[in-house]
Order: sequence, then C-alpha cells, then structure tokens
Amino acid sequence: MIATQKVIRELAPYLTAFVEVVDARAPELTRHQPMAQWVGRAKRVVVLNKMELADAEATESWLEWYRNHGVIAVALNATAHQSEQQLRAVLKQALEPPYRLAVVGLPNLGKSTLLNRMVGKHRVATGAKPGVTRGPQWIRLPGGWEWLDLPGVVTPSKSKDWRLKLLGVVPVPAEELEEMAERAWQWMFPEENGDWEAWGRSRGYLMTGGRVDLHRTAQAVLIAVRDGAFGPRSVEWPPHVK
Repeated sequence: MIATQKVIRELAPYLTAFVEVVDARAPELTRHQPMAQWVGRAKRVVVLNKMELADAEATESWLEWYRNHGVIAVALNATAHQSEQQLRAVLKQALEPPYRLAVVGLPNLGKSTLLNRMVGKHRVATGAKPGVTRGPQWIRLPGGWEWLDLPGVVTPSKSKDWRLKLLGVVPVPAEELEEMAERAWQWMFPEENGDWEAWGRSRGYLMTGGRVDLHRTAQAVLIAVRDGAFGPRSVEWPPHVK
C-alpha cells in the first residue's frame, strides 16, 4: 500500500485523471477515501463496476448522488463488450486529450478486467485472488491513450469490515467462513424462511452419515452471493435513500 501511495502521489501531476473502480453494490464503502489526498488536483472518474450484481434502483440513486456532488461517475459491467464504449464516451466528454489515465481502487473489484477491456490485446494479469496486480504497469495505445494499472490497496481499518469480505475484496479466513455464510444469507434473504445449511443439504453438500458439510456449504454460499446467483442486491444506498 505504501508503494502504491508513493506512485500515485508522484504521478498525479502528470495524469489526466484517475479511473477509480468501485463495486456498484457498495460504491462508497469500496472507495479508498485517503486517495483523495494522494491524487491532489487530478480528476477522478468513478466506475461503478459489477452493476449487473447490484440493485438497479440503488445504482441509479448512486449515479444521481454523484452527479449532485460534482463527481463524474458511470455504471457498467467490465466483462461486457459495450463497457469500453461506455467508459470512453464518458472520458472524452469529461476530459481533454491527451488521455493519461491510472486505474485505481481496492483489490478484486475488476480493475484489471476493465483495463483489459480498454487496452484490448495489451492485456494485464487478472484473477479472483485479491492482489494479483503486483506493481505499476503502463500500457500505451495509439491515439494518445496511456493507461496505468496499479496494485489494489486496503486500509487496515477497512480490512476487517464484513461487507468487504462478503464482496470478496478482503479474504475470508477459514475460521470465519460459517459466520460469513450466516451474514450473507441474512443479507440476501432477510424476510424468508429457511437457512443456508438447508440450502447446502438441497445442493448435496453432505458428509458421511448425511450431515451437512458446513465448510463446503459456507464457501458455496459466499461464491453464490458474489456471483449474483441469488439475484442482484446492493449492500449500500446513498445517504437519505432507503
């Protein structure tokens, strides 16, 4: 984190803007607040990634909230082909060339996936494990576009937030899997009967003797929630909304 902070501070004066990737299900929670001090006067464009996993009404409320606060923001799905055109259109409308851009944000929010979409064949490493990006990577393209990929950062104060664990930003220790599965189930189904253990039994996650394999079931619940298998849901809404 210290190395990333140093790079951001040193490069900020030379960049057109920082493209800050957040999770559409929790945009402010997944922003790295200290970054505002690191980037100085450089502009920030907030990308609400994984919009297909978020409550559509909540996402629209967030976009309006950001507009009202003078923040450039766009919601998209970085894995979709149209995301490149969406982001380029926003950047061209908000910024003046040349486009020297740094992609920043917390780990595992789709930064490298989005960057791969923007740079095409000049691909960078991606993965489900937080921290795949190890160091600064410049990608220069025709037309005056320059992209910088940076490692994700997580502050110690945020690393223990269960919501970041739920979203996959922070790894879940093995001893916390069952607790997190319980939290995830209550979040997804607050008003419904049933429980995650019964779901595991219905899926056949059983041990010898017919007992539910709680460890395997808990892992499956978290994966299902993160992948949107139970439907779209937002963790966070704008202030004064819901």
